[in-house]
Amino acid sequence: MKKILIVLLLAIVALGGAAYYYLGSINSIVKEQVEKHGSNALKTEVKVGGVNIKLLDGFGEITGFSIANPKGFSNATALGFDTVRLDIDTKNITEMPIVIEEILIDSVSTLYELNAQGKGNLNALLDQVRSQSSGQASTPKETEEKASGQSDIRIVVKKLTVKDTKLALDLTALGQKKYDETLPTFAIQNIGGNNGLPPEELGQAIGKSMLDKIIKQAKDKQEEKLKDKAKEKIMEKLDEKGGEKLKGLLNSFGN
Repeated sequence: MKKILIVLLLAIVALGGAAYYYLGSINSIVKEQVEKHGSNALKTEVKVGGVNIKLLDGFGEITGFSIANPKGFSNATALGFDTVRLDIDTKNITEMPIVIEEILIDSVSTLYELNAQGKGNLNALLDQVRSQSSGQASTPKETEEKASGQSDIRIVVKKLTVKDTKLALDLTALGQKKYDETLPTFAIQNIGGNNGLPPEELGQAIGKSMLDKIIKQAKDKQEEKLKDKAKEKIMEKLDEKGGEKLKGLLNSFGN
C-alpha cells in the first residue's frame, strides 16, 4: 500500500498539485485533486480529461489537461496538453529521493496574449505560481509532521520534456493580428537537485520552469513579428519614394 500511495503522489505532483493520501480509485483521485488544487493555486479553472496509472510498470498518463486564462484576459484556454506521461524509476521507489526519470508533455497548445495594460496572460499565471511559492505557509499539522520526521518525501525529476508546442500569438493589443507559431522542443534537467524537493515545492518548480521557458519563446516570436512589421512599414515608405537601393540593403540585413 505504501508503494501505491507514493506513485499516486508522484502523478499529482507532476502537474503541480498537492500530495494527498486516500484509499479508493487512484485515477479518479488524481483527476479530482489536480483539478481542485491546480485551480486553487492558479486562481483559474484547471481541467483534466482522463488519468491512467499503471503502478507495476512505473507509468502514468494524464490526458486532456487545460488551464483557463486568468482573470482580465479572454475566455480562451491559456495552456493545454494532449498528454502528460511519467516514467518512474520503480527500482528504489521506497527510498528517498524518489526519482522520476522523465516527465513528457506532448502536443502543448498555448495562447500568449496581452491585456489592455500590456501584461501577458502567461506572465499572470507565472506571478501566481511565484506568489504561491513565496507565500506558502505550513499548517500546524504539517509543522508537527516535519518535526516528527513523518513528512520526509522528496522527489527528483531527472528530465522534463515539452514538445510540439503550438503557440497562438495574439498581438491585437499592439495593433497587429494573431499568429500561429510552433515553438521548439525544450528540456529541463534535474529538477530537485541531488536531494530532491518536497511535493509542493517540486510542483511549483515544474510550473515555474515551464512557464519561464514558454514565455521566453513567445516573447522571441513577438519581437520577430514586431521587427517584421516595422520593416514592412519602412518598405512601404520606400516604395512611395522609389528607394530601391535602400530596399535592397534592408533585405540583405534580413537574410
